[in-house]
Amino acid sequence: MTKKLAVFDLDGTLSRTELFSVPAAQEMERLLGYPVQEASHIIASFGTNYKDTMDAIFPGWDQKAYDFYFTHGGEIQAKYLDRAMPYDGIPEAMDRLHAIGYETAVCSNSNIRYIKMCVSAIGLKDKMDYLQELEAGMDHKGQSLGKLLREVSPEKAVMVGDTLLDRQAAVDNQIPFIGCVYGFRPYEMEQVEHTAAHASELPRLIEGLLGE
Repeated sequence: MTKKLAVFDLDGTLSRTELFSVPAAQEMERLLGYPVQEASHIIASFGTNYKDTMDAIFPGWDQKAYDFYFTHGGEIQAKYLDRAMPYDGIPEAMDRLHAIGYETAVCSNSNIRYIKMCVSAIGLKDKMDYLQELEAGMDHKGQSLGKLLREVSPEKAVMVGDTLLDRQAAVDNQIPFIGCVYGFRPYEMEQVEHTAAHASELPRLIEGLLGE
């Protein structure tokens, strides 16, 4: 049987991250005396690296803000995790992929602590076979995806995400890409060949690309 791997971005692909990350970010802004940003501004930083996230949440940030974010950010996010949800159809899509012989993975620009916290909060802990963070020394998702693919060694693989960063990671590793129009950056998916308007479409699209 062919070993096949479906790799998913986390924020905006599996997780409706805005439900807990936006209020957490706004609380941190208030605590540190920064202007409280609109939800749309904070959401625009999702899926980027930590520097871009810091720039969005704490404009002109200093060492104090950096230390606070990495020391207390997780515990503040945890306060709002009861609001966390996957996109409609995601749990069923993961079950369907497993049923037809796929392994599943998360590949995120976040650290492993956040990935584990989020995957558990949205009910996917037992539905994801691998979790890949952006490790120290890595600059972009193409590198982390590459490591995941080397370690798992699938015969066929696909990357699923909602940003051009996800698409570029797929290109870097010469695997097909499916864009999630339902995610945070639908405008970035306009030129993508294969897209999903709803998570329930993902198993069919993945199987159509990778086949037997």
